[in-house]
Amino acid sequence: MKKKILALMLSCVPIVVFAAADVVVKQGDTVITRRDVQLALENFVPEQGRGEVLASEKRLRDFVAQLFAVRKLSDEARARELNVDERWKIDAAAERAAAQVQLDHLVGRQQVSDFTPAAREFYLANPKQFVQPEQVHAQHVLIKNEGRSKDEALALAKQVAAQAKKDGQDFGKLAAEFTEDPSGKANGGDLGFFARGSMVKPFEDAAFGLESPGEIVGPVESQFGFHVIRLVERKAETTIPFEQVKDKLVRDETLKYRRMAIGQEYGRIGKLPGIEVDQDAIKALVKPLDFKAHAHAAEK
Repeated sequence: MKKKILALMLSCVPIVVFAAADVVVKQGDTVITRRDVQLALENFVPEQGRGEVLASEKRLRDFVAQLFAVRKLSDEARARELNVDERWKIDAAAERAAAQVQLDHLVGRQQVSDFTPAAREFYLANPKQFVQPEQVHAQHVLIKNEGRSKDEALALAKQVAAQAKKDGQDFGKLAAEFTEDPSGKANGGDLGFFARGSMVKPFEDAAFGLESPGEIVGPVESQFGFHVIRLVERKAETTIPFEQVKDKLVRDETLKYRRMAIGQEYGRIGKLPGIEVDQDAIKALVKPLDFKAHAHAAEK
């Protein structure tokens, strides 16, 4: 709620831009510059989401408002006398940030510039991961058993199937008139493309049993009622081209390399000469779990 109030305040009062200092927001000694906004976007917003923030004035104002609130609260904390625990929290957060900066420096210094070859190698070594299974595109009319006997539902489904098989029959209009699938009335019973495993088995078996576009089968009984199904199109199993998955695979390989490099740096730190560890001190910190108390607390 506080974030919303602050964002509303900033949206109602035009953000002042001081060209000379490149300041976006200022209150007393608390200042947010254009560079602050840019760095915050780069460091706190995933790459794929930055464009969305910059494309929306409201989202950008909300982002700047939150950035300003964090800066202001930080300034307020540093302006008062902090106790030992509070100071430790600030120092620990700064320590973690500094460690992350150093990791970025060390990994970036040795990072491979182009992971496309590694991505292609993974693609070629794992062909099954890039198979697009066979799919069918179908329409259907659903006649439910609710409010009628099963025999009545079957009889109505047979009538719909007979009409659907007439030459020149518009299946979409038929679905809009008869289907009891709520979404089917608006889209003419169109289910789009789906692979095996997406539908209940009786329906799936019937749909994948159709071969020619326009072919109709039904009534087919499932747990939902009786279906009349029309095949719109089939897609055979295919392999997804490398270019379609290249960007994702390059990102994956980049992250894989980064995790490996970070692990190596942690390993290096752990092997530095002169490290002294008081194993007894660590052992003294161990507190075995009281499983009975833990189970009792979980029941509450």
